[in-house]
Amino acid sequence: MNFVVEKNIDLYDSKFSWLRLEQEIPFELEDSFFWLLSKLEIHRFSFEHDPDNTSTQKVFIWLPLNEWSVRDQKNLVQSLISLAKPFDLTLPSCKWIQAKDEDWSLSWKKSWKPDPVGKSILILPAWLDVPEKFLERKIIRLDPGSAFGTGSHPSTRLCIEALDNNPPVSQVIADIGCGSGILSLTALKLGAHSAFSVDTDSLAISATKINSALNDFSENLLNVFLGSIEEIEANMPRKKIDLVLCNILAPVIKLIGPGFEKIIAHKGKVILSGLLVEQIEELQEFFLTLGWKVLKIKKKDQWALMVLSQDFP
Repeated sequence: MNFVVEKNIDLYDSKFSWLRLEQEIPFELEDSFFWLLSKLEIHRFSFEHDPDNTSTQKVFIWLPLNEWSVRDQKNLVQSLISLAKPFDLTLPSCKWIQAKDEDWSLSWKKSWKPDPVGKSILILPAWLDVPEKFLERKIIRLDPGSAFGTGSHPSTRLCIEALDNNPPVSQVIADIGCGSGILSLTALKLGAHSAFSVDTDSLAISATKINSALNDFSENLLNVFLGSIEEIEANMPRKKIDLVLCNILAPVIKLIGPGFEKIIAHKGKVILSGLLVEQIEELQEFFLTLGWKVLKIKKKDQWALMVLSQDFP
């Protein structure tokens, strides 16, 4: 553990308002970090992803200087370190910096770059122009705010690549646990008829609506609701859902999995992600007992994606 604080600075000097924690993390830990920081009600944080770096990213956390003692800082770092243990990972030393009164909500944007995914998708920070070399790609403009995914996490990239390889042309999509809305936006860019997106976090709902507007999708194309699968069932069209996207943690997938049959159309498919490789066998058995067929399993690092299908009457 490494605390780096500028020397000779009065803790209450009015020139310095923030403590900024900088921590390099493996992509596998993005969801865990998001969960912990949200649980601790720390809302000023962001993830920095360099498309040229395929193994790690940085998380930046801004904390009010006069509210966080050295003891509090150490406790926070220990909590972050504990998140790596279930993955058999070790975090490198973090860095604490006292910062002047900066606009934390804007400063993290400086290093966010255009990010090509798959053969035809480009995730583009909303404040940047499209680089000439990517003009032929389908552009997804994204402004996730400080706390939602930017497409860098392996489980998200698995989903985007699956959609890119088999475009859901004219299909009705359900996106359960939509976050920033990136999977719904990808499906629509690839030709989906419409998307019904849900999340239990009201901030995610706001982020999805903002990103929908950034990509010029109307409300009848991207329908967003606070809640879970029951909101899909209550609001979906009469023809039901052709493709369910579910990029959330395995225990939650098992809770809502029995409800997939109620919303899926005849010969519809489900794409599950957010799964650890060691959870594949358990989830396979779980869905086989519910009558689903496992069509495909794909892995990226420690994460896996599973495609299900079943011919419902």
